[in-house]
Amino acid sequence: MVKEFEHEEQLPLLNLKNVVKQVKTGSDQLTILQGIDLQIKHGESLAIVGASGSGKSTLLGIMAGLDQVSSGEVWLNGKPLHTLDEDQRAAVRAEGVGFVFQNFQLLPALSALENVSLPLEMLNRYSLAECRDRAQQWLEKVGLSQRLKHYPSQLSGGEQQRVAIARAFASQPSVLFADEPTGNLDRHTGKQVIELLFELNLQNQTSLILVTHDEHLAQRCQRSIHIDDGCVAKDEIQELTHA
Repeated sequence: MVKEFEHEEQLPLLNLKNVVKQVKTGSDQLTILQGIDLQIKHGESLAIVGASGSGKSTLLGIMAGLDQVSSGEVWLNGKPLHTLDEDQRAAVRAEGVGFVFQNFQLLPALSALENVSLPLEMLNRYSLAECRDRAQQWLEKVGLSQRLKHYPSQLSGGEQQRVAIARAFASQPSVLFADEPTGNLDRHTGKQVIELLFELNLQNQTSLILVTHDEHLAQRCQRSIHIDDGCVAKDEIQELTHA
């Protein structure tokens, strides 16, 4: 039993084997990803960088189970995403995956507190009161204790992204996926949000996988891969910078 546990611990967080993604465009077939092989360890921070249209966001979506491969294998926390249907992939995501998107993805009719609380309620792990308490605690952690009842339209871009970060961490995910998390923010606000994201990630020992076109942001991660024309052109461990 101990050996089985040790074996499980040694499994990579993510394991991609010969991943191909193709889409039909009229009568043609476009290859977005071609033959991606990649392993990501538990607790690792990884930046996926590349030019617009290189396939990096598609790769992130496949890693997170938001999109399906055309062929190949994707294993997330030991679960074969490539064999699962959408409902089954959603169940895997609910078990331990958090998301932060460029456009925040907040529900406009819900307050900040409700936006963070709702995904917790859907997990059926906590009572309604516990969900609200946890949501409030996380909004306080991201500096929004005075914005609990505000709606997205009443919040700045930076505040909306802080709500999204609180929502992502509140469910205690084992891995956090971030797609251009500062893409809609000015430079100063973006820097504040990134500092917060990395601080919370370190405190919670969460794996972090982010897509960015910002080389400076990529250097904050332990490892970066460069995607070029649907292939991994470079995979490197890097010295961390906090500048």
